[in-house]
Amino acid sequence: MLPEWGIHNIFMKLLKNIIDKLSIKRDATMSITASGRDWLRGTNADDASNKLVAPYSQCAWIYVAISVLAESVAHIPFRISKGRGKGEMLVDSGPVFELFRNPHPTISRALFWQTLVSWEALRGEFFVAPLNEAGQPVPLGRRNAVKPCQMLPLNPDCFAHIVSGHEIVGWRFSGQELESPVQAQVLLPEELVHWRNFNPYLFWRGLSPLSVALLPATADYAAAQFMKGLMINNGDAGVIVTSEEMFDTTQREQFVAALNDRKRRAGTADRPLFLWGKTKVEKPTISSADLQFLENRKLSRQEIGAVFKVPESMMGFAGQQSALSAGSAIEQDRLTFIENTIGGLCRRLEAAMEPIIKSFDPMLDGWFDLDSLPIMQAARRDRMVTAAQAFGMGVPFNELNQVYDLGFESLPWGNKGYVASSLREVGSGSEKSAPVTESAQSVHVDALTERFLQLLDAPPSPGHPPKATDKNGAELNRRDARDAEKDRLSEPLQ
Repeated sequence: MLPEWGIHNIFMKLLKNIIDKLSIKRDATMSITASGRDWLRGTNADDASNKLVAPYSQCAWIYVAISVLAESVAHIPFRISKGRGKGEMLVDSGPVFELFRNPHPTISRALFWQTLVSWEALRGEFFVAPLNEAGQPVPLGRRNAVKPCQMLPLNPDCFAHIVSGHEIVGWRFSGQELESPVQAQVLLPEELVHWRNFNPYLFWRGLSPLSVALLPATADYAAAQFMKGLMINNGDAGVIVTSEEMFDTTQREQFVAALNDRKRRAGTADRPLFLWGKTKVEKPTISSADLQFLENRKLSRQEIGAVFKVPESMMGFAGQQSALSAGSAIEQDRLTFIENTIGGLCRRLEAAMEPIIKSFDPMLDGWFDLDSLPIMQAARRDRMVTAAQAFGMGVPFNELNQVYDLGFESLPWGNKGYVASSLREVGSGSEKSAPVTESAQSVHVDALTERFLQLLDAPPSPGHPPKATDKNGAELNRRDARDAEKDRLSEPLQ
């Protein structure tokens, strides 16, 4: 029989062995990642790089479409005036002017508008926090409240709405220190400017256009990955090895190593491969569907551009369209894009910024000066030419100003139509022309004479006689023709 201390030692050793085995198993399990386990099982690794997880940074068409929208709005001057239309007074100084010229110490004016437009395109909404000099939220719409000195756009993903009694009572902001310039806090609705798109599934939040364009963006990303792998593999879609005998593990590793050595790097010729036995290497051909990935990328680009309302010519793809129309189609696309897409986007931004502007003075208005763009000025010149032609036909000026949106004020005489004084009603026989004075008749005769002499000096044209003739058909020299023409034109006008 073992002594008590012996039993105790055996028990402790057994317990230590069990703990060591459990710890080794735990460490081995924790050290193997998900990709490592997939590799050991021979399955495909679920790599995040093979998935579209960040469309703005992974899909070229998403980035281009949103960048075109954001940069187009950022380049338009934002005006602040007291009143609109006739008698407006532009504000070019003061706190509200400085606020929109320098929204935040870390954000410039152009970056401020780009951020708002980008968040609306990516998330269907944007948040702007009006802050005081100390960086604290400022409530809007209250009397004698502190005027905002800064405006800071915030990430919509960090906001969670707080609803009580079917009303928004607050917003919970959960920004991290390394990701957000504002600490986590709960904000009141009047301490934020929230603008959202229509969302039939959630009333309080906006529907993102990106969610609609996500399917074509995913297809385009997959096509780009396929082309990338094809190019890296020297255009080879892989091989299939067949053999009458089954390879063991060592032979299989040797064969795979030989194939990898043959396709060692992209851009170099394939190395020869020597096989033994009855082993065959079959190269599968690319199907017709795989060969259409370039055309599929073009269709995906068009679909993404349609979702964000950006024409292809604005995304940098208008070679054939420009060649067929000599550039006029691109200019028309640009004008339509500015008038419809950018114009509507600017109106929404003006409405969103109205509470901040009105907090300084209820009479102030903020608006984007679209008419200052060169393409809008060129379009106005074209409308002016068309309106001038219509005005010459007797259309009143005020009516043309309204129809063609010329931007002029209504004039007192603009409701009447005017035509040239030399025009007369066709078929009017009752009205006789005014008598012609002797001086006017002389001027008329001299002008006709000079014109006739110019015709005589000009070379003969087809269908006309080369020389002047008298009544009998005889040719007249230059002096006789001049005298005869003077005698004829000296007769009184009827």
